[in-house]
Amino acid sequence: MAEKTNIHIEDVIDKKELQNLQDNWAKATNLAFVSVDCNGTPITEYSNFTPFCEKLREKEEFRERCHYCDACGGRKARRIGKAYVYICHAGLIDFAIPIMIKGQYVGAILAGQVKSTDYEALRKITPATQGWKKDPELMKLYDQVTVVPVEKIQAVAQILCDSYNYSVEKQYANMVDAKLREKDLKLIKEEKLRIEMEKALREIELKALHYQINPHFLFNVLNTIGRLAFFENAKMTEDVVYAFSDMMRYILRKSSQPLSSLGDEIAYVINYLKIQKIRLGSRLQYTIDVPEEFYTVKLPFLSVTTIVENSIKHAVEKRASGGSIEVRAHKKDKDLYVEIIDDGDGIAPERITSILRGDAYKNEKEGAVGMYNINNRLIHHFGHEYALMIESENKPSMGTKVTIKVPLKNN
Repeated sequence: MAEKTNIHIEDVIDKKELQNLQDNWAKATNLAFVSVDCNGTPITEYSNFTPFCEKLREKEEFRERCHYCDACGGRKARRIGKAYVYICHAGLIDFAIPIMIKGQYVGAILAGQVKSTDYEALRKITPATQGWKKDPELMKLYDQVTVVPVEKIQAVAQILCDSYNYSVEKQYANMVDAKLREKDLKLIKEEKLRIEMEKALREIELKALHYQINPHFLFNVLNTIGRLAFFENAKMTEDVVYAFSDMMRYILRKSSQPLSSLGDEIAYVINYLKIQKIRLGSRLQYTIDVPEEFYTVKLPFLSVTTIVENSIKHAVEKRASGGSIEVRAHKKDKDLYVEIIDDGDGIAPERITSILRGDAYKNEKEGAVGMYNINNRLIHHFGHEYALMIESENKPSMGTKVTIKVPLKNN
């Protein structure tokens, strides 16, 4: 039996990025947050801790009970392998999210510090303490703690669990990819090993696409949620949260499958564009014209979204006037053509060649790696005649058309 590799969260996660993500979630949800390693030691600064909890932890007789609640919550989440919502010793609602990499527990996210009017669905993590209620200052701070419905806390906990673990798995995949590339360079002179390493590297490149939703999109989503929560009285915020939740669930559910149905891809794209529309407003216009008769056709996982995301970044976000995106599909002979069209300023012919050739890996040019991976995956699954097609006149507002061609019957 192979020896299990010990993975340490500090070796995989960029603490600055995790702190930024944690701070954004704290602003968006108005909950308190801290991230800990597998031993319960904090690896980030506290985000949005309530004055009540800060004051309570200043007192030695209660500080140990707070730490004990944190430890129990983390252990319970680790055992069940998902977000765990509970009541702390002071009567506040908290939740713990286990961070898992390749099935190994490496740490947890602890969050909450709110009250609720409905505690029936939750369990106390430890017996309640009463002594703090004799302290007038603590009682005053306790009365100021935000009241949040239990259902909302549970929904946020699940979304966070999906989002955090997706982010961690993405960083781990990038680390593995970087190590394999380094090995490939060292073994390049030995032909047999070179061939074996190139084969392994191609497999990693195919899997890398599963984790390629740009981090800037995740942060934009969080900022959008925060702004809506502030300016509105919740309906649109719910729509964004649920659309984002559906997206994360789809990614995690499908991440081990190389192909997905066009119907699932379009559902994901619709959620993605809904969120971007809220963020960009009138700067983004889009249409989707994909007949349902093609929904069962298989194509590479997240391929349509990656191209749409690239179009928004280069054809919409970079222009003050914004732009439009069209997703459409039609059949010709025995093949299906899925076209993503924007009205941006186009791509130079030499840039298109560079993208499909994979020069982005050498030059680390942002935005081209996803297109290169889609091209590789199409060729890998269906053959060279199904390579990605990129057409552009490279003129202002003349746009770019990217075509995914797949066999109509490819189950």
